[in-house]
Amino acid sequence: MSEKVELILIVTKNNEIIDNIPKIKLQNYNLMILTDLKYIKCYLEEYMPKYIILSEGFGNCKSITDYVSSQNDCELLVTDPDNKKNNMPGKIYLGRIKDHKDLDKALNIIDELDSEADIREVNDYRFISQQVISFYSIQGGVGKTSIVFNLAWHLRNIIKGKILIIDLNFCEGPSDLNVNLDLNLTPNLSMFIERIVQGADCFDKTVVSLGSHKIDILQPPLSIYQSDRFNIDMLESIIYHARVKYDIILADIPFRYDNISLEMLNLSTTSILVLSPNIRLAPRVFDFQKFLPLNQKKGIIFNKIASDEKKYIDKYKSMLGIPVYEQILLIPAGDRKMIAGGRCHFNILDLQPAMPGLEKFIF
Repeated sequence: MSEKVELILIVTKNNEIIDNIPKIKLQNYNLMILTDLKYIKCYLEEYMPKYIILSEGFGNCKSITDYVSSQNDCELLVTDPDNKKNNMPGKIYLGRIKDHKDLDKALNIIDELDSEADIREVNDYRFISQQVISFYSIQGGVGKTSIVFNLAWHLRNIIKGKILIIDLNFCEGPSDLNVNLDLNLTPNLSMFIERIVQGADCFDKTVVSLGSHKIDILQPPLSIYQSDRFNIDMLESIIYHARVKYDIILADIPFRYDNISLEMLNLSTTSILVLSPNIRLAPRVFDFQKFLPLNQKKGIIFNKIASDEKKYIDKYKSMLGIPVYEQILLIPAGDRKMIAGGRCHFNILDLQPAMPGLEKFIF
C-alpha cells in the first residue's frame, strides 16, 4: 500500500494564484484551493490537511482561526503580515504572498523541511519541530534565566539547528544574562529599534553569538528610554525574522503584566511558569492563567525545592490545571558548579541533570 500523501489547503480569493496552482509541484503534498471561508470546517473534517494557508484578505475571521488553532493535526499559516488588526491566536505569518511565484517559494520551503521530518535520529542529532518557548514567573529570584540558558545549553548538543534566546528583561544597564555570560554590551535591541525598517538585515546585526555553541542571544536595550520605545509591532517583527532563521526560540520574560510580556506569551507555542513551591502564591498563579492562550501548551517548573517543601507541590497540582514539567531540588552551596564549555566559563548555575526531563515534556 502506498503512503498517504499529505494535503495543504490554500484559502484565497486571488485569481492569479488559483489559476496557476496546477503549475506548483511538491514532493510530499497535494494542494487544494478553497475560495469560500464558510466551508472551511467541512474541508478540515473531510480532508484533514496538515497545513492551512489563509489569506487575511478575508477580513475578520477570528472564529475560524480559533477553530483551526484547536485542531492538533494542522498548522495555520497566515499571509499578508502588514494586516495584524485581528490579533488571531495560533498563527504563523508567512509574509506577503502576492502571486503564485511567492506561494511556490513558501510551499517549497515547507516541502523541503518535511522531507526531513520523518528522520528522528541521525548522527546523535534529533530533529525537533520549531518551538517558541516562553519562560515567565510571578515572583523574582526563582532562577528563570538560569533555566532558560540551561535548556539552550542542553539542546545545542542534541538538535541539528540553531537556538535563539530573547532576553526581554528590560532594565537600566546590562541584564543579568549579559552579566552572567560576560557578553559585550552591543549589539542589543537598541539597534533593531532604531533601524527596524531594514528588516532581516537589521535583525541579523542585532544578535550576539556564542560562536561554536550554536546559541545566539538577543539582548535588551541598555536604557529604559530605549526600552520604552520597544512595542508590540517590533516584537512581532522579531519573532517573524527569528522563525525564519532559528529552530528553537527561547524567550526570557520578566515578572511584569505589560503588553510586551503578554504578547510574547501569545506568540509562543509553549509557555513555562517557573515557581518556588510557596503554596501562598497559588492564587496568583490561578489568576494569571486567564492571560494565557487557551490552546497553548503550558507547564510548570518548580525550582530550588527544599526538602521540607516537597509536600506543597501536590497541593499546587490539585489547585491548578497546568502539568508540572520538572522539579529541581535546591542545590547546597558546596555542591554548586557553573556551566562551562571549552574556554567559556559562565556564571550560570549548572542544572543540566534536570534538562533531559524538561526536554521530554516540552517536545
